[in-house]
Amino acid sequence: MRSKRALDLFILHPSSFILSAFAAMALAPHGGTYAQTYPTKPIRIIVPFSAGSGSDVFARTLGPKFTETFGQQIVVENREGAGGVIGAQLVAKAAPDGYTLLLGSTSWAVAPSLYAKPAYDTLRDFVPVGRIGFIPSVLVVHPTLPVNDVKALIKLAREQPGKLDYSSSGKGAPSHLFVEYFKAMAKVDIVEVPYKNTAQALTDVMGGQIMMNLPILAAALPHVRAGRLKALAVTSGKRASVAAEIPTMAESAGLPGYEAAQWQGLIAPAGTPPDIVTRLNAELNRVLQLPEVQQRIGNLGVEFATATPQQFASDIRVDIAKWDQLIKSLGIRLD
Repeated sequence: MRSKRALDLFILHPSSFILSAFAAMALAPHGGTYAQTYPTKPIRIIVPFSAGSGSDVFARTLGPKFTETFGQQIVVENREGAGGVIGAQLVAKAAPDGYTLLLGSTSWAVAPSLYAKPAYDTLRDFVPVGRIGFIPSVLVVHPTLPVNDVKALIKLAREQPGKLDYSSSGKGAPSHLFVEYFKAMAKVDIVEVPYKNTAQALTDVMGGQIMMNLPILAAALPHVRAGRLKALAVTSGKRASVAAEIPTMAESAGLPGYEAAQWQGLIAPAGTPPDIVTRLNAELNRVLQLPEVQQRIGNLGVEFATATPQQFASDIRVDIAKWDQLIKSLGIRLD
C-alpha cells in the first residue's frame, strides 16, 4: 500500500497553465510557404499497435479521406511493440516534413514517465497535430459481486481492505492507471492482478476468477448487454453516447473531478513547419465530420472532440502531468 503522503500528493491536481501557454505560442502559425505545395509524395501514418487494433482502424479510416483531398497515398504502417514505444520512437527520429505522422494516444503520452531511460521525450520530440476524440473506459464487475454502483463498491472495499481484486493489461496500461486513480481518490485498497493482454484480463472477470476490470467501453459493452458483466460506471467526464444508461464515475461514486478517458490523435515530429501542422489539422477536423467516418469510428465508442494544435498541446501537457504524478506515487518502472 502506498503512503498517505503519496496519496495526498497525487490528489492535488497539477497545474500546467504556464507550460500550456508556452506550447500555444510555440505552435502558433506564423506564415510560411511549405503548405502551398504540400504534399508532393505519400504520407505515412505510423500505428504503434497491431493491425486490427482501435488505433489501426482509426488510421485506415482517415487515410482514404486524406487521399481524396491531398491527391497522395496515405500509407498506414503498423510498428507495434513495447507498448507503443517502438512506433513512437520511429516517428520521433523521422524528418520533420509532414510526411511521417503518428497515431498517438494516452499510452504514447505517458510512456516516458514509466521508464528510467525513456526512448523519447513526449514534449520535446513531437508536435501535436489534432485530436480525434476520447475513448471512455467502463468499470465492470462479475455479476455475482453484490454491488450495483461505485458507492457500494467503495463501501465493500473499505469493509474488506485488500480482499477485492481487479485485472489489468499490465503495469502502466490505462486499465491499471485508471483504477489506481480511482483507488487514490476513493482511498480504498483493491489488489491489482496484471495480465499480458486485455482479452484475458476481461475473460477472467467474466469467468469469476477476478472480480473487476476497466476495459474500453466498446470491448465490454456486448458482454454487459449479454449479462456476462455488470457495468458500474464509465470513466469519462460525461456519459457515453453509445451507452447513456451507464453513469459516469463521478455520478456513481460521488467523486467529482474523476475523469480518465483515453484519447487518440495525430502527432508529428518536432520541427514540422507550423503551416503544414495547421493544414493537417484542418483536414483531420474536416474528415471527422463526415457521416461515414463518424459511423465507423463512433462504433468503437469514440466521443469525437476535435481541437486546434494549440488546444491539443495544452491538453496533452496537463494529461502528462496528471499521470506522471500518479506513476511516481506508485513507484512504477518498466525497465
